[in-house]
Order: sequence, then C-alpha cells, then structure tokens
Amino acid sequence: MSSLFQYRSLFQVNLLIDYYLSEESGLFQDTPDNPMETVLEQQRLKYDVSRDLDIRPTSETIKSLKDKRLIFKRNKTGFFVSSQVSPLGDGTYNPFLTLNNTFSLRFEVQLNNPYFYNFTNISLEGDLENKDHYIYYFSNRVNNIDSNNRLYLSEPLPDFDSNYAYEASEVIIDRSNPVAPIMREAIENNGPGVFNNANWRDIFTDQDPLFQFASNADRIVTRPFIFKHKVLDAAQENLVITIRDFEGNISKTTRFNSPEFGTPLRECDLDLRVLNAGLYALIVEDTIGTPFPDLSLKFYLDDTIHQNRPLALIECFHEPDGSLGAYRWLDNNNQDRLRFPEYVIRWKNRSTWWRYYFESAPNLTSAVLENLDPVVNAPNNRILISTTPLALTQVGREISANLGNGDLQLFPNPNIQMIYPENGRIFSELNMGGGIGPPE
Repeated sequence: MSSLFQYRSLFQVNLLIDYYLSEESGLFQDTPDNPMETVLEQQRLKYDVSRDLDIRPTSETIKSLKDKRLIFKRNKTGFFVSSQVSPLGDGTYNPFLTLNNTFSLRFEVQLNNPYFYNFTNISLEGDLENKDHYIYYFSNRVNNIDSNNRLYLSEPLPDFDSNYAYEASEVIIDRSNPVAPIMREAIENNGPGVFNNANWRDIFTDQDPLFQFASNADRIVTRPFIFKHKVLDAAQENLVITIRDFEGNISKTTRFNSPEFGTPLRECDLDLRVLNAGLYALIVEDTIGTPFPDLSLKFYLDDTIHQNRPLALIECFHEPDGSLGAYRWLDNNNQDRLRFPEYVIRWKNRSTWWRYYFESAPNLTSAVLENLDPVVNAPNNRILISTTPLALTQVGREISANLGNGDLQLFPNPNIQMIYPENGRIFSELNMGGGIGPPE
C-alpha cells in the first residue's frame, strides 16, 4: 500500500531587479512593430535572478523546513516554500502538520555578480570609516502594501531627512501631498542640510502606485553574540546599554562602569548569548536615562550571519494568531487554509551621468547631451555629458543627436563593468575615439 504526499505553495518571494525589468516610461522605442509591453514581456521571460543572487536557507531553517514538512524551491524570480498539505474537500488545503507556534524561516542572499553594486542603487559603502558590515534585512513583519496589494518586504521608502547625508542615486518619497506622492532621486551626494531641489530629480512621475525599492532604511549591521561596542563619544564614566527586541520589549539591560576614576568608557563588552538570534535595537544612555542617539544601533544578532557576511537576509515569520494580516500564510479564521501570499523585494537600477569622450569637439545638437565645457577649443569641449543622470538598463535607451550635416546619430549606452564616483556624482564613460576620463 502506498501513499502520495501532496504539497502546495505556502508563500513566494520575488526578487526583482530594475536593471532587467525597468518600467520607466519612454525607455524603449514604442512602435507598432516593437511595442513597449512586448519588450517588457520578453525581459520578464528571460529574467533569472540566480545570475546575480544566490538565495539559500540558513542551516537552522533547513532543519525547521524538514521538521515542519516544508520544502524550499528556487525559481526564476526568487523562491517559494511549499507545505505538505491535507485537502479540505473544496479544492483548498491546510498544512498536514498544524503550525501552532510562532517561528521564522531565514534565507541568506549572497552575490553571484560582482557588478551588482554598479547597476543597482544600493550604497557603495566606499567611505565607511570602520568598514562595518551592513546587510539588507527584509521581513514580512513590515507593513508596506501598495494600492495594488503588492506585499513588499522592504521598509517604506523614507521621506527627506535634513539630518541625513544622501548618496547619489538614493531615492526618497515626498508625501507632503498624500494623494500625489512624488519619488525623487539624488543626482549627487548631498546633506545633511535643508532640502535643495537642485540636488534631486523627480522619477516615475506617471507611475501609480509608486514602486517601493530596497533602500538604506533596510540596511542594518550584524553582530555576533559576544562583541564590543564603542562608546567613547559619550564621554561618560558610567553608561547603561539596553537591548530591545523587534516589538520594543526590553531583552537585556547592562550597566557599565569605567575601571579608572575620571576616565570615560571607551567600549563596552556585550555578551548576548542569553538571547535568541534575531533583530534587535541597542540603546546607550547615561545613568539618568539621557540617550546618545549616535551610539544607538539596529542590528541582527547571529554568529553565522555575521561570519557569512551576506548581502541580505530575508526572514519570513509565521504567527498563528493571524497578526501578520495580509502577510500571513494561513487563514487562521478558516481552518488554516493556505493563502499563498507573494512577497516582493525590488532593487532600483542605478542612475549615472553619461560622459562621451571624442577625439575632437563634435558638431551636433541633442536634447539629452551637452558639451561638458561649451568654450570652443577648451580641453573638455570634446566631451559630451548627459543633461541629467540616466538609469542603467539591460535593454538600453535611445540617445540621439542631430549632426551638423543634418543626419541623426544614435549613441551607445555604457556598460556596467565600470562606474566612476567623482566629486559627489557617479559617472559612466564611453570612448568615442578620445579615450576615457576623468576630464581635465
């Protein structure tokens, strides 16, 4: 006698990279023979996230999947988790094993493509003083659902923050008009300081609802269970460090005293082995409760994650009480029927200034290109530069100019192998017979 186990999808995570899947309006030549939607559909069919990212469950999750009769499977857009199920008789299913405890499944995301930083707008991390290890943390505990019911695992894109130093190509959303929010992209490094429209450009002006992208709001550090935390900037002999969990509950509080009277504490030794792996906040205060925000930390606590140094960590939770709302896997009010939510993580493609180097000054006019130096015979008069940053795409965009003889010339798009941060901006360069930069 044999039995056939049935499995059905429990949830899916789609990791979308706009370099391949850009929906920027006007990007392609939208002609009857080659409509934009056809080009986009061809890109979707060819899309395979594994060429850039390797996604795999952690060792603890592998064991949890086995114990709960769940299966992890990769697909072209990311991965899904299936559950062994029991039929309910109406074409629906619930898990074969009752999932009546809170737990999470964790998936590491490692880079397969060294150029991922070039064609996505994630932080280049080029000037970090201590080279701390940051990861992007994504979770179904966020509440980031758009009006098309897309369930994003990234934090909502932030508003402008005058206390923050922005990196070129970072994205914010201006929500001053909630009915018509505006997405803005930094054309160059700027801040801290008041908002200056000259540092930004509006993007996706015809997109409704606006996409949600991975951003620095998702960027946290990792820590092992035992680590040192630098506190010299507090200039205090006595400090209190509090560790709070995701919900803000106190997990541990420790007082630290300087071993030498009159000498401020330099660092605090933290031993958090009593805690479970997970997302925490570290708060530093003096003995009367005055906080030091610059010394606070949002971090993921786990020895293996800290050692493996992934690009990102995806953590998907199950709460049997249904508190995850639209993000929950099961309908807790209807016999735990499978709901199969599809989650989204989206990386925006990087925008760069495009520079074209000619042997001599070209004789042309263009709506999208201009001379770096309009002065005739100046050293940089032979260089054309885009009038605004342009997003890098695999399909490419039309860059055209009218030549002096009346002909129309199409210009190539830059490759992604090299980008050049320079004076607060990020450039892509093309050799049109005059080498490449930097300009003189």
